Amino acid sequence: MDFDQTNEKTILLRGKRLQRPVSGTLELLPLCNMACDMCYVHRSLAEVEALGGLRPIEDWIRLGKEMANAGVLFLMLTGGEPLLFPNFQELYLELKQLGMILTVNTNGTLINETWADLFGKYKPRRINVTLYGSDNETYEELCHYPNGFSRTLYGIQLLRERGVDVKINGSMTRVNRKNMDAIYQIGRNLSVPVHMDTYMLPGLNERDIPFNQQSRLSPEEAAVADVYAQRMEKSPELFWKYVETKISQTEENNIRYPDQLTCLAGNCSFAINWLGKMRPCVTFDEPAVSVFELGFEEAWHTVSQKSKEIKLSETCVKCTLRPLCKVCVASSFLETGNYDGVPEYLCRYAEEMLRLLKEEMSRNMEAESDAV
Repeated sequence: MDFDQTNEKTILLRGKRLQRPVSGTLELLPLCNMACDMCYVHRSLAEVEALGGLRPIEDWIRLGKEMANAGVLFLMLTGGEPLLFPNFQELYLELKQLGMILTVNTNGTLINETWADLFGKYKPRRINVTLYGSDNETYEELCHYPNGFSRTLYGIQLLRERGVDVKINGSMTRVNRKNMDAIYQIGRNLSVPVHMDTYMLPGLNERDIPFNQQSRLSPEEAAVADVYAQRMEKSPELFWKYVETKISQTEENNIRYPDQLTCLAGNCSFAINWLGKMRPCVTFDEPAVSVFELGFEEAWHTVSQKSKEIKLSETCVKCTLRPLCKVCVASSFLETGNYDGVPEYLCRYAEEMLRLLKEEMSRNMEAESDAV
C-alpha cells in the first residue's frame, strides 16, 4: 500500500469513527451510450424526462460547496455515463477548485483527444474504465454497442499518453467470461491495474427471472471466476495467505457477525443519485432523502441515522460462511426483495468458494509434499 492509499485509509477510518461524511459518489445521470444486459442504473431519455429531467449544473455546484464545507474530500463522478452529462467539464473544474479529490467512472468509449487533454491538464485522482470484453463482438453482444472495445482501448491509450492514472474494472458475465485472461493481458500491456468483479447484482430487468436466465454468471461460475481473479490480482504469497485465512475463518464456531452496515456506507460515505436522493451507497434504494430540499448536512444526518436501523437476517449473522460471502443489506434486498432476506445466489456462491479454496489448499499441500 503506497503513501496516498495509507493516507486515504486513515482519513476514511477517522471519518467513520466520527460519523462524518468524507467520501461520496455523485450519479449525475442514468443515461448511457451503451445498453449492457446486466446494468441496474440505465434509463432511457423518455424515462428521465418523465421523472422531471436532469438537475441543472447550478444545483450540483451549490451542492459541491455544501459538501466541501462539511468536510467531504473524496468524490466519485459516475452515471450512467458521466461524460454525457451536460457541462460535465464545468462541473468537474468547479469541484476541483473546491479541493475535491476526484475519481471518474466511465465506460471509456467517449474519450477522445479533447477529453483526454482535459484530464491530462486537470488530473483526477484516477479514471476507472470498465472493460466489458476483449473484442468488439463481445461488446455488441453484451453492451449492444458497435466497436465498443476499439473505442475503449483508444480512450485508455489517450489517457495514459497524458499521464492520467487509469484503472481497468471488469464485470464478468456469461458472455464475457471467456475474455477474462485477455483483459488481464491488456492491463499488463498498458501497465494499468485490473480489478475483476465476479459478483454482479441482478440487472434492472432481470430481478424476477431465474439465475440460469440472467446475464450474470451462475453462483458456481462466479465463485470459480472469483478464485481465479484472486490469484491474478495477488502475489503468490498474498494469494496463499488469503486462502489460508479464509478457510481458517470459516472454521470458527459460535461467532456472531454484525447485523448492520459495517462498511463505509452511511458511516463516512454516501451516494447521491441523479434525482438528488442521498443514500448510503449506490446499490441502496433507501433510506433516501432529497439533498436539494434538505441541504447536505441534514440529508447526511438523516441517512446516516436511518441506515443504522437496517438489519441483516439472523441466518446470515450466524453463518460460518460469512467471511467468504458477499452479503450485505443492499445485496440482500436486491436479491430477495427484503433487507433481512437470505439470498440463495450468495449462499451458493460462498459454498462453492469454500470448496474451491479447500481444493487449492489440498493441491498446494500435495505439491509441497512431492517436492520434499
